[in-house]
Amino acid sequence: MINMLVGLRDWVDARLPIMRAWNTHMGQYYAPKNFNFWYFFGVLSLLVLVNQLLTGIWLTMSYNPSQEGAFASVEYIMRDVDFGWILRYMHSTGASAFFIVVYLHMFRALLYGSYKKPRELIWIFGMLIFIALMAEAFVGYVLPWGQMSYWGAQVIISLFGAIPVVGDDLVTWIRGDYLISGITLNRFFALHVVALPIVLLALVVLHLLALHEVGSNNPDGVEIKKTKGADGIPLDGVAFHPYYTVHDLQAIGVFLFVFCGIIFFLPEMGGYFLEYANFEEANSLKTPAHIAPVWYFTPFYSVLRAVPDKFWGFVAFAASVAIPFLLPWLDRSPVNSWRYRGNITKVMLVVFVASFLILGVLGVKAPTPARTTLAQICSIIYFGFFLFMPIWSSLDKTKPVPKRVTMDGGIGVWGSLAGLALILALTILPLKAVGSEAEFNCGSMACDEIEVNPHDKASLQSGAKLYMNYCMGCHSLKYARYTRVATDLGIPEDLFMANLVSDPDTRIGELMDNAMDDRTAKVWFGANPPDLTLVSRARQPEWLYTYLRTFYKDPTRPYGVNNKVFKDVGMPHVLLELQGMPECAMGPVTAHNGGVKRDPLTGQDILEDPCGRFSINTAGKMTPEEFDGAVYDLVNFLAYMAEPVVADRHRIGTFVLLFITLFFVFAWLLNREYWKDVH
Repeated sequence: MINMLVGLRDWVDARLPIMRAWNTHMGQYYAPKNFNFWYFFGVLSLLVLVNQLLTGIWLTMSYNPSQEGAFASVEYIMRDVDFGWILRYMHSTGASAFFIVVYLHMFRALLYGSYKKPRELIWIFGMLIFIALMAEAFVGYVLPWGQMSYWGAQVIISLFGAIPVVGDDLVTWIRGDYLISGITLNRFFALHVVALPIVLLALVVLHLLALHEVGSNNPDGVEIKKTKGADGIPLDGVAFHPYYTVHDLQAIGVFLFVFCGIIFFLPEMGGYFLEYANFEEANSLKTPAHIAPVWYFTPFYSVLRAVPDKFWGFVAFAASVAIPFLLPWLDRSPVNSWRYRGNITKVMLVVFVASFLILGVLGVKAPTPARTTLAQICSIIYFGFFLFMPIWSSLDKTKPVPKRVTMDGGIGVWGSLAGLALILALTILPLKAVGSEAEFNCGSMACDEIEVNPHDKASLQSGAKLYMNYCMGCHSLKYARYTRVATDLGIPEDLFMANLVSDPDTRIGELMDNAMDDRTAKVWFGANPPDLTLVSRARQPEWLYTYLRTFYKDPTRPYGVNNKVFKDVGMPHVLLELQGMPECAMGPVTAHNGGVKRDPLTGQDILEDPCGRFSINTAGKMTPEEFDGAVYDLVNFLAYMAEPVVADRHRIGTFVLLFITLFFVFAWLLNREYWKDVH
């Protein structure tokens, strides 16, 4: 069998030089033996690229690139495709992971001068990859067709309208329509799955070819090709395979542990990887309170917002992306690595990184005068780092560079931690100074804290009963199916249909749409009641819990009630018979009604609120404690409906992390065995 495989390899090699390519780029490609932590991010970038390509292929098999079907098809993947939720989370988390490892890869180049002669072309190809990646991420971000996808695209595309003469025509050409529509979505889909991946792959190949032609840089900035043995092999080099292939397995193990930890336990990452507003379908008539691009674009978006003029803001935005291309010609230092540069380089690099992080954080926050001022200062630092580099890099004092690589150079673990602490301090302190928020999470108050439990089937069953009895008449769960709910909640299908479904013509496999047609809903309510399948992810369970418990009597409203969380909501108090009718009374907002209300400026409790507490003069069927429990069950059920795979996600994730831990142990042992004789 082995002889047959060897014979096949030789037959192919005689017609296609696979062994020569292998030796050139792996087996006989000699890399410096002193690579450190920062050199892991190149191979991790390739790993994430492969992840994005493979998961993207599978997602396109079930995705519908149309204005009517895009959002629903994403939910179909999440709910009805076997393990489709894993593919979606791998892809969404992979997008953020791609930018994290690429940013760190670029930072390593800044540390060790990997853009300097003879590696200028490597840097240029790397920057082109970054531009292509930004374009790929932008068009891909539109595809889920959520609120932030739509409005983020609206803001970014409209920027091109600032270009004189051709701006408006260019915006129309990009959209393919006079407004963002299904045509825009369709062409962005084509760019995302066909055109841009081809460009990205071509640039990655060119990047690697250029790298292997001149050789890898190293933390000392020493050219290992200058010191070779009698056999022509660099004395300070080792073959990339097997030494660095097994060495990189350790980093892959650590990366996969973090990556899978996010996928299975924090896929939304607090609204940064999957934004809460994107769990609402795109609506051109409903503008989100705060429009911001996804986090990896926000440093450049902050530069844009820092300039008050639209045209010059666009120029600054474009320049902030383009100016790093000039880095190989701006740096006039005679040495590569910052190990042998003076304090000026180190100070400038630390300040630059801190300003870049500040710009990134400011980009996800609503602008205020103080935040705009800080963004303007950091934008000046950002551009100043590059524009004045020819001056400060030539003035910086350097140390003698060793003739050969060192194995114990650098600032060490404690020095690295101290540097990280300094960067974080320079980032956090200015943000704290301008970071005061004036709004509560729940309108006029802070939300009550609750913790939903997808494993509590008794609570979920109670919540399902409440939903079917009090909510289903107006609100659909149109992305969920009856059969899935019955199975997950442990209710036999016949009992579920007999007791929780009122329409005898409904089948167990149907989507949970209600019987109220759109015309009737508009007559009764003036608008269609929203679908609630994803309301818990879009609004968060704490908001829902507080909202449902804070209706109060208000004769001025059409249905005689108002709400503390959602002022002037056009909805009746559907749980009135359970709670009774709350009425306002003067006093502080109690914890029972959403947490103590505090003055955002002084931090003091506001004691005199005309609706600071509720009194129930007409009692309902439940005591206040029973009603709170019923609302919790309802919210718990809605949280389950928003993501029915939570329990499976946690269970599978635990086993995956255990497997990766075992993988890392074997990778570490293998690496130790290979490297034990390398000095």
